[in-house]
Amino acid sequence: MPENIEARKARRKREAVRSVVLFALLQAACAAAFLSLRLIPELPQWLFQLFAVLAALCAIPIPVSLMALRQRFHEIEGGELDAAGQY
Repeated sequence: MPENIEARKARRKREAVRSVVLFALLQAACAAAFLSLRLIPELPQWLFQLFAVLAALCAIPIPVSLMALRQRFHEIEGGELDAAGQY
């Protein structure tokens, strides 16, 4: 029995949210690891700053992924995947 359109859209949205949440958690864990490395006593100043930059670079993609999720929701609601699947 074929899956109805609304159930397919809901499943695709759940998958999209799940992937973005997992990505954000991994990026946040990476940033937290770099920030915790800054707590090492007697760390050279250049290394202290490097860990700060790396933590920021890990955090930057998180808001970008949320914008991509918003775009993905628009694609799912617009039925673009369903239309492309007909070809």
